Amino acid sequence: MNLPSSSRKSKNPDIRETFLDRYPSVPKRSPSIYVGYPARYSIGMSNLGLHFIYRALASRGTMNVERFFSDSVPGTYETGADISQAEALLFTISYEEDYLELIRMLSSSGIEPLRTKRKEGPLIIAGGPAISANPLPLSNIVDAAALGEGELIIEDLAGILENPRNESRSSRIDKMGAIDGIYIPSIPEKVPVIMRGSPASLFPYSSILSSGAVFPDTLLIETGRGCTGNCGFCLARVLYSPYRATPVESIGALLEKTAGRVEKIGLVSTAVTSHPDFGKIIEMILRYRLKAGFSSLKAEDLDREKVMMIASTGVRSASLAPESGSEQARFRLGKKVGDDVYINAVKELASNGITNINLYMLTGYPGEDGTLFDETRRFLTRIRDVSGRSRITLHTNLVVPKPWTPFQFYPIPSERELGRRFAAISGICRETGIVSQSKSIRSSLRQAVLSIGGVDVGEALIRYSRGRISWKKALSENRIDPEGIHRERGIERPLPWEELTGEGTNEKLVRRYRGIAAEGKR
Repeated sequence: MNLPSSSRKSKNPDIRETFLDRYPSVPKRSPSIYVGYPARYSIGMSNLGLHFIYRALASRGTMNVERFFSDSVPGTYETGADISQAEALLFTISYEEDYLELIRMLSSSGIEPLRTKRKEGPLIIAGGPAISANPLPLSNIVDAAALGEGELIIEDLAGILENPRNESRSSRIDKMGAIDGIYIPSIPEKVPVIMRGSPASLFPYSSILSSGAVFPDTLLIETGRGCTGNCGFCLARVLYSPYRATPVESIGALLEKTAGRVEKIGLVSTAVTSHPDFGKIIEMILRYRLKAGFSSLKAEDLDREKVMMIASTGVRSASLAPESGSEQARFRLGKKVGDDVYINAVKELASNGITNINLYMLTGYPGEDGTLFDETRRFLTRIRDVSGRSRITLHTNLVVPKPWTPFQFYPIPSERELGRRFAAISGICRETGIVSQSKSIRSSLRQAVLSIGGVDVGEALIRYSRGRISWKKALSENRIDPEGIHRERGIERPLPWEELTGEGTNEKLVRRYRGIAAEGKR
């Protein structure tokens, strides 16, 4: 059942939910279509993809739409309804490692994960950035995958899902196969396309405020999509170019609509401060006496005036992504922003009351050696010197090769070498008085396999999810070389996902990759 009330207690008495939209009542015996996120409720309710799908389906009034999460299955969050009895389950997936949780959620709900063995039960449909880049690892699991920007797909997909219950699974799958942007693994001859160019006026915002979300009681708004930069490792730039800013009029209308029901706004984008009307957005936030939060900021966009605007909203934390502590390496990766720009940005943030500053950097890229670590030490020392009493936290992650980027060809250094590099960065942080956080190397390597993997990776995931064997053994039993990510690939022949979409290897990607690799050897 859809729940159109403006505010109610959830089945968890400690969580309060506020619905920002009212939805039409649903006729009896309408098909049950459940929207899920392969993580805990708190994380899923902070994902705009889930809010977008929920609103798009529930607003039609033709389907019984509920949500489910890893900590609600085998039932839905709203009513505890058995998800195995739904007509369809729609997953939105941001990160490759969420594939594992998706499989566990299906298994724990009595749904066969392997598509070829699943003759009945709900249709399994997945979308999101990870799926759009390379759906092959889940092609043995999902019945359909949505590639690209969902706003261009959802209406046609919803029209099929709302049909009467007596329509067969195979008929619905065939109909979905006729939609541009939908990949049907059981129809290999159909070459899908990645949908791009959704109108910025359709970009999503929160459907439901939740006190139990990672960003509690916060109205999240996607203020722009794509990226103004040209980083060689960035998937967002590839999938969502060109950069499009949400019209300031749309943001203003949303703030007016939710006035009195919302106390905090979260602006979500790869380039929040790149919005051409950033100043007007801040003015509206202040006019409605709202608090604000910002996703990662671009240092090159931050002058004193913008930093003062950010601080005026009451925010006390900010994030910057220099990617490398070496200006030389940063330029090579495609982020052509000098050290001084970051130093000045940190100085302005700290002097305007931003007490927590997060820096995001990468490791494992070509040419990362002792000289670059020395440059990183000097860079972080300068950061520390201008940060005053602000707490600086450095988050270090592995460069994971992503499809459609120059790094899809890149051989990741060995696990031992990566351990050395992470340790070096951690040591520099200790020397400079900066807090260091990093993701597990093994987890990052698993993510790399899933990012550039083929069809067989799905069966390895199913075996690994049962918890009886190691990840490497699960790969080996499916004839997947666990060391393949440490070797160069795809230069001479198309990579699997390129053949799937028919776009072919982009020679510009090969040239740029070779340039990055060659400069890293100098």
